[in-house]
Amino acid sequence: MPVWALALALALARDELVRILVCCLIVAFGCGDRPTPTGTTCADPDPLTGTTTLTWDNFGHDFMFAYCTSCHASTVKYPHRNGAPALHDFDSRFGVLEVIASDPNHIDEQTGWGPKAHNNFMPGAGTNGRCPSVPGGILDENCPEPTGEERTSLAIWVACERLRPHDLVDAGVDSGP
Repeated sequence: MPVWALALALALARDELVRILVCCLIVAFGCGDRPTPTGTTCADPDPLTGTTTLTWDNFGHDFMFAYCTSCHASTVKYPHRNGAPALHDFDSRFGVLEVIASDPNHIDEQTGWGPKAHNNFMPGAGTNGRCPSVPGGILDENCPEPTGEERTSLAIWVACERLRPHDLVDAGVDSGP
């Protein structure tokens, strides 16, 4: 829902109970559409044959440290995360897997490119394109932007990580049935 519509609805709601109801309805139904998953799939034969293409070691680590960890790191505490949600920590493979386990499309919907969508929200859309030059710092430089090829590789890597077996139960993350 556009901001102007929210302001208009609140201005028209004179009674406090009506105002509360309007706010609840806006939160429930008007927060906008969820970003579009890219529709990227993990290329066969990965991971079913045990071979891997993109992994944390040969892709994920460098991508996350180049574009994400100035805000999305376990070492960056609130309020220095510049809007990055708590527990969205991409400075370890485990941190990325936690996000994939809790919301399998989140990273893909924010940054990935694929056949159904080119998602460019991150990095920097929540901060007007500005990022800190040091983790947790002030927003003092333009955010580095991944190339289209890097965004496509990210979507493929996340799609493969969704399918790979991960033993997260012992680490306190339920990987599902």
